[in-house]
Amino acid sequence: MKNLITQTRNSKLLLITLLLATFAMYGCRVTFVPEYDAALSADIEETSRKVDWFYLMMLETTSPENDGRAYNLFASQYVDIEVMLNSLLNQNKIKPLNQNSTRIAEITLELWQKYKEEHRSDNTLSNGLIKLNRKTFSDLFYAMQVAEKGKELATNPPE
Repeated sequence: MKNLITQTRNSKLLLITLLLATFAMYGCRVTFVPEYDAALSADIEETSRKVDWFYLMMLETTSPENDGRAYNLFASQYVDIEVMLNSLLNQNKIKPLNQNSTRIAEITLELWQKYKEEHRSDNTLSNGLIKLNRKTFSDLFYAMQVAEKGKELATNPPE
């Protein structure tokens, strides 16, 4: 009888130990974060300023009347910025463990291309669309910068 009680107690102890080990394994996770890249952060800031400048200058110095916002007047600037966005995407792609930042860069490039094509097909942009596009890109670049800052904090936590 004593042997049966000891065996039952050992079985319960083993079951509890296994349950605790299982919870510990699934409750504690190690998450790897890509390293902070100061050069990439600077490139994000530079591209953000260039996009902001592009839309502000278009808004302040042109009007939709008389073909003042015709696509061909801005084609070279679209290309310059698209090159910068491609560079941001490629810099993010080559970093290991960087899927989230890569996705933000992909979305940014896709929207840039979409808005460029809309401008080309309509051959003008209204003040409202310029303001919306500017806000959209401001938000996307902010997300990129926050992601990079998070990497910096993860690798160099404040004391």
